Amino acid sequence: PGIDLRIGGSAPALAGIKVTPARHTRQIFLIGDSTVCDQPGDPYSGWGQQLPQYLRKGVSVANYADSGESTVTFLGNPRLWATVRPLIRPGDLVLVQLAHNDKTTDEATYRANLETLVAGIRERGGQPVLVTPIVRRWFNPDGTLNNGTALLVNGLGVDHPAVTRSVAAAQDVPLIDLTAKTKALVESLGVEGSKALYLYNEARDNTHTSVRGATAYAGLVRDELVTRHLVPKGKVRVG
Repeated sequence: PGIDLRIGGSAPALAGIKVTPARHTRQIFLIGDSTVCDQPGDPYSGWGQQLPQYLRKGVSVANYADSGESTVTFLGNPRLWATVRPLIRPGDLVLVQLAHNDKTTDEATYRANLETLVAGIRERGGQPVLVTPIVRRWFNPDGTLNNGTALLVNGLGVDHPAVTRSVAAAQDVPLIDLTAKTKALVESLGVEGSKALYLYNEARDNTHTSVRGATAYAGLVRDELVTRHLVPKGKVRVG
């Protein structure tokens, strides 16, 4: 987690920065991979990097997502799960989106890892929220994304979104079906229109999002947080 500054206007100038610790602020912790994390600069951006712009005073984001992480590596890395877990306080939200790098994780292990994260969050008094992964921009000839690559089915046949939905239902955990939401958005924009959401034009990258795409996807997350009564409507910004 760090600080992300935006300076607008025709002649922007920064006179100084003062950071005051926020007290008694509800935290939204993010656990995820490169599609969620804070990226070092344009044009890359994870949706978690853009989420704070949609939140008002009293709710803050602690983004512990990291590039290249799977459920296996996030749990095993001492600077990630072992660092995040003690920081969770009663009432905090913890959003978990891990799947893109679980390419060789079997279903039983993937399921168990999600259950471990859910249990650990609850033990700290936090509210776990499982988030299905954003789609890859991988079209079929008919203009749909109904294929394993786009919908995060790994080489072992593990359907990550389906397993995530299953764990959420079994554990009575709120679910944000970002796979379904991003699929609908990408398909509605079509092959050409959806390029701007990803880094296709810059790097022929159909997995990682641009600032535009990350902002759009963060907006979808914001909407789901309100719809599922996880964040009060008065604590979010629209637009």
